[in-house]
Amino acid sequence: LILYEQDWLDRQTIDFLPTRTDINLGHQWLMSMGAAADKIGLNIQYCMSLPRHILSALQIPRVTQARASTDYAFHLDGKAQQWTIGISSMFTDAIGVAPFKDVFWSTSLQPGSPYKPNAEEVLPEREILIATLSTGPVSPGDAINYTNTQHIMKCCRGDGLILKPDQPLTMINRLVSDWAFYEGVSQGELYSTRTNINGQVFYTIFASAMNKDYLVYPSMIGAQPGVIWSYDNPTAVSTFDDDHPLNVSATKCHDLSICLWYVSPLIKFSSSTKYALLGEWNKWTAMSSQRVIGINNYIGINLALITVYGLVSEVIPILVFHSTLSIVNVTCRMHPDEGEAQLVVADDRVGCY
Repeated sequence: LILYEQDWLDRQTIDFLPTRTDINLGHQWLMSMGAAADKIGLNIQYCMSLPRHILSALQIPRVTQARASTDYAFHLDGKAQQWTIGISSMFTDAIGVAPFKDVFWSTSLQPGSPYKPNAEEVLPEREILIATLSTGPVSPGDAINYTNTQHIMKCCRGDGLILKPDQPLTMINRLVSDWAFYEGVSQGELYSTRTNINGQVFYTIFASAMNKDYLVYPSMIGAQPGVIWSYDNPTAVSTFDDDHPLNVSATKCHDLSICLWYVSPLIKFSSSTKYALLGEWNKWTAMSSQRVIGINNYIGINLALITVYGLVSEVIPILVFHSTLSIVNVTCRMHPDEGEAQLVVADDRVGCY
């Protein structure tokens, strides 16, 4: 046992008379729970928590995660868009707690479920994607023999280590500010996140259930100019800067689809050769610090050395944009002893050794 989930926190606080009449009792309970967890080396997940519980976690290091969504059952019953955690994740992340999206189905139909007749997950990949980019747990909740392993494994290595960004996927501020102009109604779910490796920052942009079109500029996600590519077309790389913003179309990124883009810095050698590390194209997190553990650019000698980490003998496909060689799909095989490989980018070659 490595994790204890404390569920129904809202009900235990609101419906329990002693916690409503004693101002100290609820806090004492949480602190005692945290002390006991620390004593036995157990982490805690909060579930159905109120803001007061999340704020209390600042004093309880053993609280590492909290559910940031409603119950998945509400989603299956058609009562809520349960995957929309772009706002609540801002709060948990600010406290240093990883947001949890709750469980999900990895296949659309699962006969015999206790939910409404013909309950359906209309977009399993969206569920897995959000769970992965949340930085919290990825928790399939399938019936026996209904797990789509291929979908789920886009989240992680073969041993289950989640490949995730540095920060949770959160709503882009422009969408939040637009609530004021649309009577408090969100105009879609447009999120971003990032990964920082040796000072180079890689971004992910997600869109779904859009009600209007948006142009996304680098400054809107805190990015510098670079290159951008789409998950569904990884070999089409475009410039991403103030003159070439990303067009997020409501027609394409609707309620029954997902749109996903990745942004990478464009590095220029002294020879004028340029390259961009695009990343692991078959995972939701193309660039993660669990996979790429070092990037060293030697601009003066026109060389980049990138350290890739994985399981012993694991084979990892990585895309690199090269101004001379175009898009290079490199196969990196991890060293049988160390579980590492060296990706080399030079003027005339891109290879993994």
